[in-house]
Amino acid sequence: MTYGHGDDIYRYGDQVKMNFSSNIYQRADLTELKAYLATRLDAIDHYPEPEPRELEALIAKKLEIPADMVMVTSGANEAIYLIAQLYHGWTSVIPQPTYTEYADACRMFGHAITYERTDELNVLPEDRLYWMCNPDNPTGNVLLKSLITYIIRKHPRFLHIIDQSYADYTLQPTLQPKEMLDCYNLMMIHSLSKKYCIPGLRLGYLTASPIIIERLRDIRQPWTVNALAIEAGKWLVENDPKVLPDLTEYLDEAQRLKQELSEIEGLMVMDTQTHYMLVNIDWATSLELKNWLIEKHGILIRDASNFYSLDDHCFRVTTQTPEENDALISAIKEYHKEKQ
Repeated sequence: MTYGHGDDIYRYGDQVKMNFSSNIYQRADLTELKAYLATRLDAIDHYPEPEPRELEALIAKKLEIPADMVMVTSGANEAIYLIAQLYHGWTSVIPQPTYTEYADACRMFGHAITYERTDELNVLPEDRLYWMCNPDNPTGNVLLKSLITYIIRKHPRFLHIIDQSYADYTLQPTLQPKEMLDCYNLMMIHSLSKKYCIPGLRLGYLTASPIIIERLRDIRQPWTVNALAIEAGKWLVENDPKVLPDLTEYLDEAQRLKQELSEIEGLMVMDTQTHYMLVNIDWATSLELKNWLIEKHGILIRDASNFYSLDDHCFRVTTQTPEENDALISAIKEYHKEKQ
């Protein structure tokens, strides 16, 4: 595991006044969920289901797919590591920059890893996995749904993993499991933690062909999803509360933040189709900026230097309220002036 993913607020305690580091929306109203969980605390007196089949059935019904195509996991990360374990020793193609846990998991289970350089693809073995994060983390890019479908169907010999953990944070169309029922070379990773802003409960799920799901079940440990997470998942899937802001307005604010940051000398902001964005700074390192912002203003950003292919001049920020975004812009301008 790469330490420094997302929100490392635990390192700073009460210093953090504004958190731009985590990609998960931070102002979700979880009052109803918390009230429900307060009535279900007796669940911790007993072991949970070894596998949360009831929750899987609810998700399958919502997705309009068979229940044996769904496996609930302890966050998206458990799904990633189970896939890497099941296909140990295969070749994994992981386009960069992207979420580093794909490569970490593949290294743990002896994969040969390539970063999709065209001169390598012709010599790769047939047993290969293609990993795609869509929307991508940390860039915020979203691949066309038609392009992904074309790639999967054109290459049935290879296995494809599409991580759609941030699908609820973009207006771009994303792949739906029911559209790919005839594709047996596809695994899709989904995150209830991100959809409903509950990262502390660690709740995700995987959709794939029944054969792949069964093989993954054979290698997983029992009780990886705790009792309260299962209770929360069932309530969330059945009630589907609206916890994210109006996405059109939120992404409009993200584009405003992108534009304002782009106008600061020495900052280059990558295009994004979601609420977070990758920034390159040429007059300081990302760690220098991060430390200065937290010390002077209590603002936490994501140092992106530990993403493969990125250097120590890259950082990621996630859109907050207009007032907080203005505070970030003003603080970076202040630091730029101080560095001159």
